[in-house]
Amino acid sequence: MVTPAEADGPVLRRELALRILLQNLLLLLSLALFAAFGILALSRPEAAWGAAAAHGVASLGAALQWCHHGIRTKQIKEFLLTLDSGHIDGWERWLPANRPCTLLGSRWMISTKGVFLGLELAMIGLASRIAPQSDILLAAVTAVLLLASAGFLFTNPKE
Repeated sequence: MVTPAEADGPVLRRELALRILLQNLLLLLSLALFAAFGILALSRPEAAWGAAAAHGVASLGAALQWCHHGIRTKQIKEFLLTLDSGHIDGWERWLPANRPCTLLGSRWMISTKGVFLGLELAMIGLASRIAPQSDILLAAVTAVLLLASAGFLFTNPKE
């Protein structure tokens, strides 16, 4: 007889797959946002710091969504590990023990933060290069948004 908790397993595995897909789409969206705001900054140099600040807002939103999915995937993984406590051949157990020996793609701590924060830093660098006579208020807002993104990303539990 299947217990209610065991019946949840397949549903949770589908949810886990969906959340992983959404997280990957957020990474792609972040690159598209960077490109769009970068093109805006390049085409209108006087708006470079405004574009950087707007990019910071969009990037923070994407990072917060990423964190939300990350927390849920961690909870689902822990629940599935509890269900499969007698099995050692499940994906949730295999993955942490078999990480590739590369910097990117091997650790969530590095890869995701590198994408989100790296794109924000690149946007700040682009705005600094295009409009070195920065708008102090927009530059400060952009820096605060970067720090907020970093704060959420570095405190989000994962693995």
